[in-house]
Amino acid sequence: MDSSKSMLDVAYDLVVAHKKEMTFTEIFEAVAAELKMSEEEKKSHLGAFYTELTLDGRFVAMTDNVWDLRARHTYDKVHIDVNDVYSDVEEGDEDEEDEQEEKEYNAEIEGKPLPDNEPEQAPEDDSAAVEEKPAEVDVDSLVGK
Repeated sequence: MDSSKSMLDVAYDLVVAHKKEMTFTEIFEAVAAELKMSEEEKKSHLGAFYTELTLDGRFVAMTDNVWDLRARHTYDKVHIDVNDVYSDVEEGDEDEEDEQEEKEYNAEIEGKPLPDNEPEQAPEDDSAAVEEKPAEVDVDSLVGK
């Protein structure tokens, strides 16, 4: 691999020269060709390149894994309002369900009865539910007495 430039710098130059949006695959294949990467190098760098591309402020992800330069788009076009994303979640309902599940899980882990005095359901086959006692250890033999 020719490493005189970073993959991101090569990608930036390619997208600038292309003058329009490109898919991730198009960008990656063009970068790999420019840097003369082998198939093995392409496989080993693919994930890291995607991560770096997402973190690089010069690029912006559009829709359907299409990328472009952030400088070509207005803030309104590329900004996602987080409140719009989470507006479908009704407050309260999820929290109560999550809290109840957490209480049940903790009670099960700690071996305590389930909250709200709900009886634990016994297994269908009692022979399968054999409790094992912890092995007894002779502490004196461990300490050397």
